[in-house]
Amino acid sequence: MLATLLEKLTGRDDLERIAHKNDIAVLTSYLQKRPVFIPQQPKRFLDAANFTQQELLELIQADAAQLANEPFEPWLLDVDGEKLLPVFSNQDRMTTFASKISQDLNKVFGLGFGSFLLESLTNQVEIDVVDINRFSKHGFEIRLRTR
Repeated sequence: MLATLLEKLTGRDDLERIAHKNDIAVLTSYLQKRPVFIPQQPKRFLDAANFTQQELLELIQADAAQLANEPFEPWLLDVDGEKLLPVFSNQDRMTTFASKISQDLNKVFGLGFGSFLLESLTNQVEIDVVDINRFSKHGFEIRLRTR
């Protein structure tokens, strides 16, 4: 209840409020207890102009069902030669990311995701940068490796 009120007043959710303090030790400690949403690597990117709306819907639903039955593979972005892991504090922020990527690529895709403690993935996957709430006005990065 208090968290919802604070988010309405500040425009920031709990994770964004912690990150806004610019104290990496506090943020890292918080992320050890607080799960984040991580998008799954899409099966494919579809050109909407080549399909009817019904066909697109069916293809995206099929991709989503297939993603749900496969081992989780996080969606890593290659940005300036670095492996970037986009993570999100809530599903709305992740939807904003997916919409922006879809518009930039002019493609549509099924979006799968998982909710994990960040450390469980950063120990398994080679990542240079964790980008929290990418494309959000309250986004921020955690650099894990330097060039």
